[in-house]
Amino acid sequence: MPAKPFDDFRSLLAARPPADDAAAARVRALFAKADKPNESLGRIEDIAAWIAAWSGRAPPAINRPLVAIFAGNHGAVRHGISPRRVAATANEVELCAAGGAAINQVCIANDLGLKVFDLALDIPTGDITEEAALDERGCAATMAFGMEAVAGGADLLCLGDLGVGNSTIAAALCAALFGGNGVDW
Repeated sequence: MPAKPFDDFRSLLAARPPADDAAAARVRALFAKADKPNESLGRIEDIAAWIAAWSGRAPPAINRPLVAIFAGNHGAVRHGISPRRVAATANEVELCAAGGAAINQVCIANDLGLKVFDLALDIPTGDITEEAALDERGCAATMAFGMEAVAGGADLLCLGDLGVGNSTIAAALCAALFGGNGVDW
């Protein structure tokens, strides 16, 4: 049987080590001992336990946080979904590269690593009003490219996007994943 584009990702996911439930339990025990009202920290306890489970460190330590921004152009922009020109995406990538974007300042102020990835700005994705944005092969190639974000190591990854029309695409993804219509999001 010929290999399929997602086979490598399926193999990586199947081979990942299991979560360290003992590390998560140690973090939850630390929170339980703290002199505070029950669940007063909201989701922070759950997030800390999740990080401990997947890093194997309790309490978890964030030593190499990374913000990864993926810049792309969307085929649906041709329908006038944004008042900005498509060229604005490349201009924003250049601004990030020069250190002048707001995200640069946020990362500097909080000692966060930053990588910005240009996802072939000269080749927009498919128009989601007429076709899939990416076929399986293009999606797998983009995911593989995205894996470069953590190639140097990171223990916390914050993902972001940059591109003209991206809020419309994000709304469509949220509607598909969580329900409702794009305008609801």
